[in-house]
Amino acid sequence: MLQIPWLLNGVVIVETLFTYQGFGWELVRAASNNDIEMLLGVSVISVVVVLTTQLISDIGYVFLNPRIRIS
Repeated sequence: MLQIPWLLNGVVIVETLFTYQGFGWELVRAASNNDIEMLLGVSVISVVVVLTTQLISDIGYVFLNPRIRIS
């Protein structure tokens, strides 16, 4: 789960390279058209996805390793 930011970066590269129309394609298209609202929306979605996966990873790590205490 800690690889999600790298995965999102790879999505932009792969979708641009092979002209797949997905999340990365919308990001590149919004950047090339100076569409600020779309850039903000895509950025917020990607930040929420990364933060959610990091939170799930941290919570799962606490449950799997009993030596870790929340303080």
